[in-house]
Amino acid sequence: MLILVRTKDLQVNKHMNVREEFMTKEALRKNLEAGKMMDDLFHYSAGQQCTIYKAAAFTTGDEIIYIPDISLNDIPMDRPLRNGEEIEEVLSVCYAGVDFVQECAGDVKLAEQLFYYCDWQHPSSALPEVDYEDEVI
Repeated sequence: MLILVRTKDLQVNKHMNVREEFMTKEALRKNLEAGKMMDDLFHYSAGQQCTIYKAAAFTTGDEIIYIPDISLNDIPMDRPLRNGEEIEEVLSVCYAGVDFVQECAGDVKLAEQLFYYCDWQHPSSALPEVDYEDEVI
């Protein structure tokens, strides 16, 4: 059984006519504890020479919208996680919109820019680059 927490049911990506269901960290925890594999729970895409999960659009809620470089973060994709420690490690690299907003000290516009900028790295690592690019432009 796949556990999803729906927020506003589904989001429609206007550019691609794709409907996405979002999952919170708590729902992910429950799925992983139930033996689900990450491969079963997310549709991954190519990042900068890596595999990432990235939602089609930025949201400010508690739904997971970004998971950086799967390999670099040692996220097991094709097997159930062994214990609570492994689950917590995976959850620690799953980012919701609210995490982006917190990283940007409440600046929603900057958080959205940061989300679209991230293509492999953790938001905290990319933030100085986004701030710098804003100053240069």
